[in-house]
Amino acid sequence: MAREFDFLINAEVIVDDVSVAERVFVDALGFPEPRPAWSGKEPGYGFTFLFARVHPSLKVSPTRIEAMALAPVDPAVDPRRTLPFLPNIFAAQGNRPWKTHANELSCSDIDAVHARLMQRGCTVYEMPRDSDAVPFARLWLGWSGDDLKTYSSDTDGGLFLEICETNALLTSEQDFRNPAPVPDLAPGAMVRVLRRSWIVPDLRETLSLLDHNLDWQPAAEPALDADRGVLRAVFRFVHPYSAELELVQPVAAGEIRESLDTWGPGSWAIRIGVNDLAAKTDDLRRRGTEFETLGNGAVVRVDTGARGVPGLFEFSTV
Repeated sequence: MAREFDFLINAEVIVDDVSVAERVFVDALGFPEPRPAWSGKEPGYGFTFLFARVHPSLKVSPTRIEAMALAPVDPAVDPRRTLPFLPNIFAAQGNRPWKTHANELSCSDIDAVHARLMQRGCTVYEMPRDSDAVPFARLWLGWSGDDLKTYSSDTDGGLFLEICETNALLTSEQDFRNPAPVPDLAPGAMVRVLRRSWIVPDLRETLSLLDHNLDWQPAAEPALDADRGVLRAVFRFVHPYSAELELVQPVAAGEIRESLDTWGPGSWAIRIGVNDLAAKTDDLRRRGTEFETLGNGAVVRVDTGARGVPGLFEFSTV
């Protein structure tokens, strides 16, 4: 039986300043104002972060938009609470303007996944979990506990996967077993994160690795998207409202081919579902947010790079 993961935890952008990202999300894109509990800006841990939400309820939108920034490490901080190899993760993605610390997957049986990876002789780092500091399992694919300086794409096809234990993530508002009905929302309101897109140089090779090492397969066979000039495959999750993970391989000239040729494989766009795209477009205009229209008007995209947040955010009607 093919592997199932519960939900995609994050769709992420790496920034210089999480506080700047917070204001861009709210003021330029129209995200809800974040609550203090959604972020970690305390210095000393080697990074700061914000788990922004496009809808306040995780039962409606379990996948969050994460912004992360490097920060100094305080030697007094428990090293188990830091990510000492975070700079190496970013370095492994080269000069690509859009990066991530990981594509994070939620899994109910992480021990079975770990056993499968070990059986296949894969490179994987299991963070120590027998402590109050890290009480749950986290697997980092492509990294070895013996050498956290070098990333190997032979395990996950260059997706920088991190797998986390579902039970450690669930709260009463995020329980994927009881997703909330989509509420009635005002025109233009954001509903949930729909998709994280990732560029790969050879889609079939990546799919072969994921199948062999994780027993993980896309929802359907790869398909040609002639409008974008890509071969694409989509991975879906148990939670019906989770964002999907879309892998795209350019097969014709266009922006995705140009991105791959210029920056190499890696992070691409994040798509957010809205109630009435025309109303969301009007909202962006009122905010003074520049955008472009794609797909014969079916998608609107905002490039937030000039605002200090390297990211491509797309909106479409859900």
